[in-house]
Parts: sequence; C-alpha cells; structure tokens
Amino acid sequence: MPGSLNDILPEPVSEESEKIILELLKRKMAACAGIAVELLRAMEVRFGSEVREVLRDMAENQEFEPRSGAGEPRADLKGFCDMVEQMAVGSHQWQRVIDEPGQIGYNYSRCMYAEIFRELGEPELGWVICARDAPWIKSYNPKLGFKRTKTLMEGDDICDHTIFVES
Repeated sequence: MPGSLNDILPEPVSEESEKIILELLKRKMAACAGIAVELLRAMEVRFGSEVREVLRDMAENQEFEPRSGAGEPRADLKGFCDMVEQMAVGSHQWQRVIDEPGQIGYNYSRCMYAEIFRELGEPELGWVICARDAPWIKSYNPKLGFKRTKTLMEGDDICDHTIFVES
C-alpha cells in the first residue's frame, strides 16, 4: 500500500527505522495540534459555544487563491494527484481504486491528522483540514471536482476521495 517513506527516500530504510521516524513525525504533529486544541477550548471557555460555530463556518467556507496557469483538466488531474501522493507519504496510507483519464479515486486507510485529532478528542477541529480538500482541488483547476462520502476523521474505516474532471 502506498505511503511508505521508502516511496520517496533516495536510500531505503528498514521497517523499524521507518516506524521510529513516523512516530517522531506524529509526536511533532500532535504537539502542534495540541496547541490548536488548547486554543479552541480556551476560546470556548471565554466566548462560549459561538466559537464552535465560527469553526464550522471556517471549515465550510474555505477558499484558496486560484493557481495561475491551470492547464488541460485531465493533465491537471494527474498532476494534482501525483503531488498529493508525494505530500501524503508517511502521514497517510492509501490505495488508488480508480485510475481513469478523467477520474482518480483513493481509499485512505491511515491519516495521522485523523488519528491525532481523534486522540485529542477534537475531530471537529481536525475536520477543518478535511474540509480544505474540495476548495484546494478547485483552486488547482476550476474544472476539477471532488467527491467524498466517508472520512477517518468522522470515524469511518476509510476516507474515499474521488477527484474528477467535471463535464
């Protein structure tokens, strides 16, 4: 299953070394996430439940600057997915379940963000990261679309991502 550090390292590392590296990565990510959780909870104590409403609004209304030079949608679909796969190495594990010229689909079975925010008891805060997927894809090329029906963050066994060229 893709996602091993050995997919990108110039020299392979042992399974034991990879496990140590990934645990260090997860601890560092958890420390940053922990600060965000503390901040959210402190703001909630001070300002009340409206803080959660602001969080939900933020998740639902995220926008990105459009990428200059969006190209042919099928080529951009492939380029976007190649970039995401490189970025996800180590923190995610996935299987590409659809590989067609106008559509690429993934089943993610591991996401460190979901693990961390669920362990911290704040998957709603972690959802802000998940909610970025659709607007990020649109900013890459406005002719690309995104569909997801399950998320690890919300307790499902997989995140199912489908990125496609809109007709």
